[in-house]
Amino acid sequence: MYIVTFKPDRESAEIAKNASSHLKENRIKHLLINGMELSEHKKELNESNASLMMPVGDDKFILKTFRMLGKLQMPVLAIASGQSFLAQANALNFKHYIGLIRKNKHSIFKRSRLVAKFDKTTTPIALNDIGLFPCKSASLLKYTLILNNETFWKDSSDGLIIATPTGSTGYSLSAGGPIILDEPNIMTLASISSLEKHSPIVVSDSAKIKIMDIEGNNPIIIVDGDIRIPVKAKEVTIEKSPFCANFVIFSKEYSLESRLKKRTINVNIDKLKNMPASSKLVYKILVHEGSMTQKEIISASLLPERTVRYALDMLLKNNLIAKQPHFIDARQAVYGV
Repeated sequence: MYIVTFKPDRESAEIAKNASSHLKENRIKHLLINGMELSEHKKELNESNASLMMPVGDDKFILKTFRMLGKLQMPVLAIASGQSFLAQANALNFKHYIGLIRKNKHSIFKRSRLVAKFDKTTTPIALNDIGLFPCKSASLLKYTLILNNETFWKDSSDGLIIATPTGSTGYSLSAGGPIILDEPNIMTLASISSLEKHSPIVVSDSAKIKIMDIEGNNPIIIVDGDIRIPVKAKEVTIEKSPFCANFVIFSKEYSLESRLKKRTINVNIDKLKNMPASSKLVYKILVHEGSMTQKEIISASLLPERTVRYALDMLLKNNLIAKQPHFIDARQAVYGV
């Protein structure tokens, strides 16, 4: 049985309904659940023999779905209803991927997750990162970092972020952390705006991480940039969860590693040297983020609508990008490299 869940917005709901109709046509048993009601079905999910979870939405919703699954290591095929980094499919191609799954032409890729513990509290399992921050902005967090039972540093900063390889391109990257390709058995720790100028570090994911002597303005733990949990304790332990996130993958082209590598390479300037600057920017955004609508490109580039339209026309005329009809809204088109 498949579980189809969706972010409660119009476009996500429409794609989820289309996915449900496709599954019915192919006589695939499934359950369609509004994302707002997903937690209410947790017992049902635990007791079901579901073989695939299909969340429809953006990255925030996909991360929420993994947290809701918790210890359930159900394979996930995420479908993007907008701009997304984590999704493996979109409204234009999900039927093709469902067909590949039915033919067993896929594999499962395990991605590590993190969990924090303090007092009698255990946080939801994070796919991207876990951060410790003072609740009040513009105030300092003081703490001692213990690695494998040895003091590594004492710090005063805006906070500390611990990231998985998946989360290495998020908040950790903005704090100066490295981009981690593939899925090595490591995690990163980055102090944010440290007064002691501590550089980010990379440690084995088997390392014992303790944050002690915590002082700050009502410290909080933030899980995946979304869940906020007050910390009253003076000591927090963060470790790799024994429960992985299982992504359905089909080929290198659609793996997260492929997208990570796109973030580290330069665009082929030879193909674009005679293009205006706006076209080069739009092209690089499409390489970096994947297929997008004109509205999404305007939002990402901060260029005026007329400039984006001209840039797209130039790229199309030179066969540098392709244009496809939007699956849901016929008035829109999707552009991709």
